[in-house]
This record gives sequence, structure tokens and C-alpha cells, in this order.
Amino acid sequence: MKKIILSVAVAAMALSTTASALEDIKVSGQAKLWYETSDTDTLAGGNANGGDQDLFHKDSSGADIVFKLGMTGKQGNVGFGAEMTQVSTMGLENVLVSTTRNDEGGNPAAYVSKAYFTAPIAGATLKMGRQELNTPLLYTEKWNAVQNNFDAAVVIVPATADLTIIAAYAGQTNNGDVGPAWKAGANFNQIGTQGSYALGAMYKTDDVGVNVWAYEVSGLASAVWADAALKAGPVAVKAYAGIVMPNGSGTGAGDDTTGFALSAGMKTGPVNLFVAGSMMLEDGSIALANFATGGKKTKLPTAGVYTDGVYIAQPDSVAVKLKASGKLGSTGLALQAVMNTNDTTASKETTEVDLIISQKLGDFKLKGILMHRSFDLDALDDTNGGIHARVIASVNF
Repeated sequence: MKKIILSVAVAAMALSTTASALEDIKVSGQAKLWYETSDTDTLAGGNANGGDQDLFHKDSSGADIVFKLGMTGKQGNVGFGAEMTQVSTMGLENVLVSTTRNDEGGNPAAYVSKAYFTAPIAGATLKMGRQELNTPLLYTEKWNAVQNNFDAAVVIVPATADLTIIAAYAGQTNNGDVGPAWKAGANFNQIGTQGSYALGAMYKTDDVGVNVWAYEVSGLASAVWADAALKAGPVAVKAYAGIVMPNGSGTGAGDDTTGFALSAGMKTGPVNLFVAGSMMLEDGSIALANFATGGKKTKLPTAGVYTDGVYIAQPDSVAVKLKASGKLGSTGLALQAVMNTNDTTASKETTEVDLIISQKLGDFKLKGILMHRSFDLDALDDTNGGIHARVIASVNF
């Protein structure tokens, strides 16, 4: 018994010594409810179901409840971060909803969503492990109940006061199902056939910003993205250009995809005004969009809530976006319209109008999105058009 007690005491001392060496320990988390409903013949999530398809009926609704708990800290110059994510509907399937947004084969998902370290190397910073990425064609999407992260290694080099160089390798991401029904989960899948590489140069001063990125996604495509921003008096103007060059077979075969876009925004009184246009050339086979999620989202400025990379970033798409936003008291309001045409693919001809409302209620953040979608193709207008409503309630701690 004495030996056991002594061993426990020694272990406790060793643990306390290790813990005391760690610095800046921070624990944070989030609880979130994500819910969407529609009045179409297709469920949120893209799964058809018989019966009533009215707003708020369980057969036209999907939801998830997400709990995240994370920790960051450092020891000397080496930092770390870790996060656990748990997803469920608390058993509300077939009561309030008929589909879950993020799960593993119908079962609640619980997994390590982040686990990384950071360390300085010869004036640069290395970040390696499971983490978020934010580059124009390979990035973490946060619109869904659960985001996708990456098993990746990133090196950040501050070349000058205004210029930063970033090199990244991303091997896996939890992209789940891709396309309109995209959802993240516990399964991390290979990107391309042997991972992906990105190299970026970011230049920024008070008035001008220029970003240039090059990508190599094994078995899929090579790509180049460039954007430039400047201020012209009260107007902020930004130009975009990109090209995706297939380098494999199957989904990685076909013609190059080339796209351009231009946006302008300004504040007039309490209202922010924004206008953007984008054009994709007719030839092409791969969307100018997020490689990690099969092109679900895109950094093109004409993207809407659903009229995103699946539509505006496709070959031969031409899109226009108008947006006005501001605050009415403590309530955030935004109204936007996105119109996309495509002479090659009739299913991409769509118009979307969104009303976005945000409000803080005590410690809770509330966000509601009311969408109206319409398609030139009658069959799609019946199944994907109509009214969609999304509600997100979250509390951070």
C-alpha cells in the first residue's frame, strides 16, 4: 500500500511540475444550435422525402446541436492548441427534424477537431497538425453547423514589414459529403491523391493589398489565384482573377477554368453598400472554388448563401451581387440579391434574395437567414427553389 501511495504522490508531483511549466493556458468553447427548414420538395441537406414539405415541418427540416471545447497554451516559444467537437440532435430526429446536418452514418459525431503546435524556425513560424486554413482555394468553411479543418503544415515567413510569405501542405480534411449537401464529420479524407500544396505572397499597406497564390492538388489540378484591393476615397475596390488547370484523370481532367471578378463597397451614413460582378469563361471543367469541399464555397465576391461555388464559380457563369447592410438599434440587418446566368448549364441559372438578421440576447448570439431561391429550370425550381429559413443560436464561453 505504501508503494502505491508513493507512486501516486510521485506522479502527482510530476504532473504539477509539467503543468506549472506551461504558460498562457486558455480554455474556451461554444454551444450552438443550427436549424434550417424549407417549403420545397427537397430537404435541407438534399435528401428527398415524401409527405408534407411546408416550412417547419420535420420532413423539410434539418438541425444539429454542436458543442466544442478547446485549449491553447505554450511552453517557452512552443505553442499548442487542441479542440474536441461533439455533434448530435439530442434525439430530435423524426420529432422536429428528419435529417441531421453533421453525423457519422446517422450516429452523433465526437472527434478531435483541432490538435496542433506552433514553433519558431529561423525567423519563420511553423504551425503543424489539425488546424484551420484560410487561403483563396483551400480553406475552412464555417457556414455549416460544423466546419472542416485540415491535417496540415504551414510555414509563415514575415519577409518585410509589408510582405508575408506562406507555404502550406494540406494532407487531409473532414470534408464529408461534398456538393450542395456538404457536411463535416469525424472522418478526415485525403485531399487529391497525395495531398495538396500552396504557396502565397501577401503584400499589404494602409491603402493597397495584393495577394498571389499558387496551388498543386495531386491528381486534380494546379491553380493560380490573385486579388488586389485599394481605396479610392470612400470606396474600397477589389479585383480578382484565377485559373484552374486540371492535372489528372476523371474529375482532374478537362479544360482550364478561368475567372475574373470585381467588387466595390462604401459606407453612406449608417448603411454599407456593396456591388460585385464575376465572370467565368466558357471553357473549363473544375470550379474556381474550395478544393477541400468539392467546390462548395468560393472566395469570389458574388457568392450568396446557396448561390455559391456550386453556381457562380462554374465555367460559363456570370453573376451579379447587390448588398446593403447596417444596424437598426442593436439589430444587424442585411439584404442581398445574387443573380447567376449560365448559357452552358441550365441548372446553374438561378436568382437568390436573402434577408439576414443578427441580434445579441444576453450571452447568446442569434442569426436568422430568410432566403428565396428561383431557377429558370422548372424541375429545379420545384425541388430547390422557394423559401428557405436558417436559424443559428450560439453561446461562447
